[in-house]
Amino acid sequence: MMKQILTSLLCAALSLAPAAFAQTEPSEETAQRILNEAPASEWREVSSENVLVLDLPSGELLVEMRPDLAPRHIERISTLVRQGFYDGLLFHRVIDGFMAQGGDPLGDGTGGSDLPDIPAEFIHSASEFSNIEYLGRGPSSPRIGFLGSVPVASQTPSLTSFLLTDNIAMWPMHCPGVMSMARSGDPNSANSQYFIMIGDSRDALDQRYTAWGKVLTGERNVRRINRGEPPDRPTPMLRLRLMPDVPLDEQRQVEVLKTDSETFKAWLRATGGMTAEGFFPDVCSINVPVRIGGEIIS
Repeated sequence: MMKQILTSLLCAALSLAPAAFAQTEPSEETAQRILNEAPASEWREVSSENVLVLDLPSGELLVEMRPDLAPRHIERISTLVRQGFYDGLLFHRVIDGFMAQGGDPLGDGTGGSDLPDIPAEFIHSASEFSNIEYLGRGPSSPRIGFLGSVPVASQTPSLTSFLLTDNIAMWPMHCPGVMSMARSGDPNSANSQYFIMIGDSRDALDQRYTAWGKVLTGERNVRRINRGEPPDRPTPMLRLRLMPDVPLDEQRQVEVLKTDSETFKAWLRATGGMTAEGFFPDVCSINVPVRIGGEIIS
């Protein structure tokens, strides 16, 4: 009799399992619907001063620059862009699955601008930022969040029990599409050369190079940059501009989904980017959704 009762209870529990315990499977259709239905308040407009427009032969890149993450580097890049310094320079070092480097007027990796080198901005105190939403963890990162479109990681707060200060280190992650600054062996030697991440190089580059932004649109144009060290036919940067310097009829409003919003969390789960338990299987595969001129791009 007891065996029959236990069997009946087990069958009843299993009959309820789909409704009570099953997790929603990732769905592209569901993810798109979540974005389409997101209220306007859950989108953040990027200041036009922080939108970099990079024209390549294959098309355009729009980049979100983060002066709160790397203020000295953004000041330098903005200055050089407005001087026309980068226009026509070549991507002289492009390694498949790694990165595309350019910004050298000599074209061989040894040159720079006439301006002084920039101090490193590799690692930050997490307490400096009130606009990071830590959403979970990854295979090698105790805490994962986003600063705008840039994925960031930090130490776990429990470390304060073992440290002499309350400062918890935070750093951006070198995922595909992240913009970072090249340098020599001296950590404080960045000048004008930068690189665009093509692959995932978090282990090699995080906390060693200054990441300062993220490609919002045009990833396929990055993939079309010719490879080589140097390439046989180097791809030129046709022109770099800041959005306010673009002709008025070509300027666009750029918005990024707020990463502290419920919409973003629901979208992450619908795409499989984050599990219900807050685990990121591959944070480098996540591109925060973007709207350009009111149209959802990703």
